Amino acid sequence: MTSSTADWPDPVPYPELSERQREILQFLWNYPRRYGPSMREIGKAVGLQGPSPVHYQLTELESKGWVRRAPGRPRALEVRRPDGRLPVRLGSQRTDYPRLPKRGLVPAGQPKEAMEVNDEDWPLPVELVGNGDLYLLQVRGDSMIDAAILDGDWVAVRKQPNAENGEIVVAMIDNEVTVKTLCRAKGRILLLPQNPVYQPIPAEKAIILGKVVAVLRRLLQVMGASDLSLVSSSTASWLPGSW
Repeated sequence: MTSSTADWPDPVPYPELSERQREILQFLWNYPRRYGPSMREIGKAVGLQGPSPVHYQLTELESKGWVRRAPGRPRALEVRRPDGRLPVRLGSQRTDYPRLPKRGLVPAGQPKEAMEVNDEDWPLPVELVGNGDLYLLQVRGDSMIDAAILDGDWVAVRKQPNAENGEIVVAMIDNEVTVKTLCRAKGRILLLPQNPVYQPIPAEKAIILGKVVAVLRRLLQVMGASDLSLVSSSTASWLPGSW
């Protein structure tokens, strides 16, 4: 069941929100649990000290049509989707399945040109991949095997221009694309492989294309049947092999 349009004011255009408000929305969209985060969790995620500034920013977002809170239930929080659509109510039994387009192949070795593919979309549960502008890339190479990303895996990528230290990203460097771990240390930016055979890549001029939010793998079983499993940093799920 979706929220009633009459209950929500028209949203202020996303680019007109403050940087802090956009950070809070990004955190809420990516929050993996069924119910909303606490004030403390929101503050920690976006660098706000204490509940008062978090409460103020949520009040601003509520007045601007992006969130809605239930009186007396501080964690009962509804958030508009990134495209401005109204949310499915928290606690409902419906699971949203955004369709992720398959965009191509991404090297997990030395950076190379990404290959485009045109294929069907895959519907994946929002609880596993989160919200945002999402797409799929198939990995080629073994440079990320210690991060459990193998040759032939599919990675779900959220399109975004930046990422936190230690997150796995898809990045472009010298017009070539790769999937690596982002590392900022001692004034340097590096793209780190997760395989000791490969060397770190200096990445001061790299462009981040997105963050890897989930990994999908097809498992071939003894009887010849294939199933598709999905592994993310926060949860794992077995999904039917009919996809």
